[in-house]
Amino acid sequence: MLRNTILLAISAGFFLSSGCTTNAATRAKVEDRSLNDPGYGSTVMTTPAEDAKITSPTVQTTPYVTPPAPPQLSPQHSSASHSSSKANAAITSLVSSADNSIKHGDYRTASATIERALRHDPKNADLWHRLAQIRLRQSEYAQVESLSLKSNALSNGNKPLMARNWSLISKSRRLRSDSMGADEAEVRAYQLLH
Repeated sequence: MLRNTILLAISAGFFLSSGCTTNAATRAKVEDRSLNDPGYGSTVMTTPAEDAKITSPTVQTTPYVTPPAPPQLSPQHSSASHSSSKANAAITSLVSSADNSIKHGDYRTASATIERALRHDPKNADLWHRLAQIRLRQSEYAQVESLSLKSNALSNGNKPLMARNWSLISKSRRLRSDSMGADEAEVRAYQLLH
């Protein structure tokens, strides 16, 4: 009986601590008899009438509310996402074609292909970086620096991309015999990676 009373008291405490409520009949006084109590460990007997006074805790529940269904995409939004995926596929195809032209040493075609990709996505920092790489191979060093800086401006803090841009700037400055500027660009690239 004492064990049942203690278990009920513990469970009532659990329900109280978890935000549930109990009625007055479920509250039981729990004492720590372990300290200075000569009767500690003795069995306490209760009558069936006393046991009947202790009832199960009453738990208040909140009914489950079904969340609203997600809004259906309007035809305009659906076609916009479809055209976006078409643009991404076109850009991927153009980049692949430009990479193939670079492998064959055809930098003029590669440059024109990346410029076409930029017409689809003018805020793509990676495309600006690729165009700067092609300009470096074409020995257009002033353009390398301006295209790399544009890529950095659009990079949204992408440190590896920014470091690659500063490396390109360093190479273009060194090829223009600006060794001090090249060293400065190398330091910036290093700082972004470490």
